[in-house]
Amino acid sequence: MKRSYNLFPVVLAGVLAGTSFWLDHFIRDQGARPDGGRRHDPDMIAEGAVQERFDSTGKRQYILKTSRFEHFPDDDSTRAEHPDLAHFGRNEPLYLTAQKSQIRHGGKEVLLVGDVRGRREAGADTPAATFATEELTVLPDEERAYTDLAVHMTRGNSVLDGVGMELDQVEGTAVIDQVRATLQPKNRQARKP
Repeated sequence: MKRSYNLFPVVLAGVLAGTSFWLDHFIRDQGARPDGGRRHDPDMIAEGAVQERFDSTGKRQYILKTSRFEHFPDDDSTRAEHPDLAHFGRNEPLYLTAQKSQIRHGGKEVLLVGDVRGRREAGADTPAATFATEELTVLPDEERAYTDLAVHMTRGNSVLDGVGMELDQVEGTAVIDQVRATLQPKNRQARKP
């Protein structure tokens, strides 16, 4: 019996040594690379930033103002807090706000999240329009935006509620799925209860 007790400390020391070797190897393998490729840390932070984008002719496409920008080099994404976007694709600009946004794929896709609101001022032949949803994906180069979530929209005195929406800045259209609407004629004021 005494021999089995003498082996226990040797086996325990071997297990501890093996575990220590494995843990050291695991930590070194998972450690930060010099280029920061395994970390999701910002390499740039800007407070109160403004970003403007122009097309190839020099025409302003949009202005993005935000309380805070953070750029992440590992996936080339940018996070913005309280984004305020003005898009100038048509005669009447489209204004968008949200709680936060994620800018991905070199600015080709912008995900607006949290209390997303949009508005377009009235034009010569079109009434003012507003909408609200919780999430909106914007494709600035294509001048389109979409969501699969609930949407509340007003256009003049008309009110539309639905689930899912596609906006097209080039055509000036909004397609809403599963819609329930109260439409008012152009020259008629909404009835007051």
